[in-house]
Amino acid sequence: MSQLPAPQALRTDEWMTPREVSTATHYALQTLANNRSLGIGLPYIKLPTGRIWYRRADVEALLSGAAAA
Repeated sequence: MSQLPAPQALRTDEWMTPREVSTATHYALQTLANNRSLGIGLPYIKLPTGRIWYRRADVEALLSGAAAA
């Protein structure tokens, strides 16, 4: 997990919800949850409210790497 972003940062396009990541990557929500549990996959943050957020740049890097493979 990363450091918590400033609240205003979550209002920008810099962060994505698990549902948005699932749509972009075609990974099931449960796969993302399993990867978090296993400590593998995309870096994420978990807010004190329990909400999970992924950095858009990390998702884009995954997608560009997957496209190149």
